[in-house]
Amino acid sequence: KTEEFTAMTDPKNTSVPTPLADTVAEVSAQNLKLDNGNDDSTDSLGSGPMTESDSIDWEGSDNEAWPASTARYAPVGDANSELSRKGSLRLSREFTMGVGFHHLNEGGNRAMFASPENTILSPPATCVGMSHYNEAAIALMKRHNLKDKGLCVSQKTYLEKTLLITDTPHAIRLFIGDENGPCIVGVALIRSEVTFTTGTLSEKEPPLTFMLEPDSPIIERIEMQSCTWLEGKNQVEKKISYLSLLSRSDSVVFGQLHTPGFDGKQSIYSEVEIATGNLCISGIGYFVNRPVSLQIVDLGVEVNYCKDSCVLDAIRNTVYYGHEMVGVNLIRTRAPEVEFLDSISTEDDAVWGNMLTCMNAVDKSSPSYGELLPNVVNSLERSLNGDVHTIHSILRMDRFLTYIIQEKKTIKTFENDHLNFYAKLIPLKQMWGIYSNTIEQIERLHRYEPQLNSFNVAFVQGTKDYLLRAIFIFLTQTTMLVLTMSHIWVNRLDACHIPNLLQLIVSISGAVVVSFMAKQSRDNFNDFADIFPDYTGTALYKIDMASSYFGGFLVSICTLLLLLMTKNNLDIVLNATALLFVMELDELL
Repeated sequence: KTEEFTAMTDPKNTSVPTPLADTVAEVSAQNLKLDNGNDDSTDSLGSGPMTESDSIDWEGSDNEAWPASTARYAPVGDANSELSRKGSLRLSREFTMGVGFHHLNEGGNRAMFASPENTILSPPATCVGMSHYNEAAIALMKRHNLKDKGLCVSQKTYLEKTLLITDTPHAIRLFIGDENGPCIVGVALIRSEVTFTTGTLSEKEPPLTFMLEPDSPIIERIEMQSCTWLEGKNQVEKKISYLSLLSRSDSVVFGQLHTPGFDGKQSIYSEVEIATGNLCISGIGYFVNRPVSLQIVDLGVEVNYCKDSCVLDAIRNTVYYGHEMVGVNLIRTRAPEVEFLDSISTEDDAVWGNMLTCMNAVDKSSPSYGELLPNVVNSLERSLNGDVHTIHSILRMDRFLTYIIQEKKTIKTFENDHLNFYAKLIPLKQMWGIYSNTIEQIERLHRYEPQLNSFNVAFVQGTKDYLLRAIFIFLTQTTMLVLTMSHIWVNRLDACHIPNLLQLIVSISGAVVVSFMAKQSRDNFNDFADIFPDYTGTALYKIDMASSYFGGFLVSICTLLLLLMTKNNLDIVLNATALLFVMELDELL
């Protein structure tokens, strides 16, 4: 046990699950070999020839919830799917740390989920069959003569409330207090000059401050250990006794590690929970106004291959609300599901019903994808109306399903356990991933509100008529700019005259105004490319770039030169905005 504990708490132990995209690519390559009649195929991990069990259909092993055969895992479509590409946000994960009654075993936690408040499970002395208490709790009860009384909690769960963080904090401050020993009693989230505090701001001990890089606010490693201690007669309470946060530029450690189990006095220490990757704290759970749990988002290992701007965009648009003002959203629902069934907190609880109906469609309908829209139409309507709570609940659910599949867990909130079968969970993830992709685009549309031009419309519509219209508009813009530059070149000597002060002011001001409008056109181009990643690299994308970037630059320069060449005051007024028509032609039609 000592060796296992040392390995678990070793800072070098930073193993992360294999990205689903890699597995998808390997499985697709293997299928291609089989289609080509290559008998020298290997399994998806390249460990040797494929066995007969690797080649059977998914439905061939109903007794395996998560089969060991890796060849069966193609979880989010083919290798070229947008959902399974490296760096896709559909491969992000969301989960909780520090939840559960640590004096009970798994059966005891399930029993408490179905029990009313103030329930005391049968103590070992009177228990018939398997005990719901773990060995540490039994040792504690034996030490304090409670084996015939059992242990109780003052409330239904330790989660009185969960605070979902609304925007990226640039620093996290931990306040230290004393509850039968040192513990974290308060947290402050800091962004720019705004500080949002929760819990108790104790001044007995100096607070610990953990700094994050504003351009890449990623936590690389989180270690957490909880302590459940005997308070009063037979009542137990919980606290965070150890927390370690590590990023590229800073680290902070609170408390000290204890050997998991009963300490021989009145405390039970949980196993050390470790999360590694590209992490963000998305929520904090509170009990008696002190933090006891964390909700974590892992953006995925492939984010390492993105630029910092890519990471920041992913955090701003999918993890947090992007309001540029740090705060929290108070959640008081579904606490038993989070505490006892390893679930997560969401802003809109209706998405859990949507997910269940989608799973029923996977279970009973063929093809199941035809049932996606009818089952999610209400949440889709709220998302179209800009409901940020529904939008982010859908994205959280997508990350939760990814976590379930990558960790080969089960969704414990399902009443029918037969639904927790890989041949059902993986199609559910595929279905919800497609839905989340759409919702993310809707979220970006509400955030950016770009003004569409002819090239954007041609891409969205995908018809030949709109494509021809976009091409002729670009040719017209190009021809008009060429004619303007030709006129400037032929009459270049006219620019040598010295304008009066009023003409000079109008010339410079007009060129500056045109450059501002050109920048707006470039911003619209970038926003549309962010909303629709498939737009990048297409012929329309290249034409749009030429029109927005090069066209805008040429229009700004030509406007200045044209105004400096003009001697008549009225002509200067007319020419000040004449070339705007060239730049806005694609937006007018």
